[in-house]
Amino acid sequence: MSSYDDQVENEKVKEKLQAGLVGVPCPMCFSKNLSHERKVDGYDLEKCEDCSLVFMNPRCTPDQLEDIYSVRDEEALIELYEKIATPDVLAVYERKLDKIEEHMPQRGRILDYACAAGYFFEAAQKRGWDAHGYDIGQWAAKAAEKRGLSNMTVGFEFDDYYPANHFDVVYAAQVFEHLLIPADVLKQLLRVLKPGGLLYIDVPNYNTLPIRLNKDDFMLNEPPQHVNFFTPTTLRKLLADGGLVDIKLHSQGGIKYENLLGRPIKSDIAAAYGLVEDEKKDGAPGIARNKSFKAIAKEIVKDKVVNPLFYNRMKVGVNLVSISRKPASGKPA
Repeated sequence: MSSYDDQVENEKVKEKLQAGLVGVPCPMCFSKNLSHERKVDGYDLEKCEDCSLVFMNPRCTPDQLEDIYSVRDEEALIELYEKIATPDVLAVYERKLDKIEEHMPQRGRILDYACAAGYFFEAAQKRGWDAHGYDIGQWAAKAAEKRGLSNMTVGFEFDDYYPANHFDVVYAAQVFEHLLIPADVLKQLLRVLKPGGLLYIDVPNYNTLPIRLNKDDFMLNEPPQHVNFFTPTTLRKLLADGGLVDIKLHSQGGIKYENLLGRPIKSDIAAAYGLVEDEKKDGAPGIARNKSFKAIAKEIVKDKVVNPLFYNRMKVGVNLVSISRKPASGKPA
């Protein structure tokens, strides 16, 4: 197959998955008090009536999930992430590090959990962090090696690779929506996080209207790639139940009004996936943008209206972001 998109959307893969899916209780609180939420691309979503988590059910078995993430066209994936890593996307990583450093000004040891091609922890290394990357896919090791990155670990036995209380910061971006039992992975991350250390998690936001209304045009926001659909309420519960303190939540990344109007999103990531035409001009990287008066006015409206109201208060941006701490005692609060 020529690309990751071809592989995950292959009808044979879908048929194999759907034939072997198993029904499960809520993966967050293990309640069996469930109700049907809706069907997306042929897969059923259910909602837990006790904790409100929405999740794919019936869902993949661990072996099926391993197939999805380990049987891949490695060179195509590396090429895809090279296309995604435009200056605009890399600038997002810098802003994330800015936010992390507001809460953790001393640049210690940071882990990028499920780091994929490693561009985030590479950015952290360049800023003076002792940055490490972890992933389960061998392709990720090849991507890191190709760019000369150090501190990269690949494999399935996470608990074997790092000692307890080892990292000042653990960063897990766009990970928890993929996990069969999120609380188990949260425990693993807290084990390696130092007492008082910072945990950064972001996930797609189920409260954003394009995802709620099934108008989102990014296929990776659908099952079986995503098996959990978090809201501010359910993400906060996951963190609080895990013993995290000082939990701060906000959303970001736009509200994808184009999708609500039936139009595709134009972005560097969408262009890399081939969902829209790449609008590079004159050799400039990324989607072309002019700093016109109109663009400047939009930035002001975003800073003064959109961010405070839609992202921080209503939390309806496409990505849900949490920053929290492991208790200084090292024990759950």
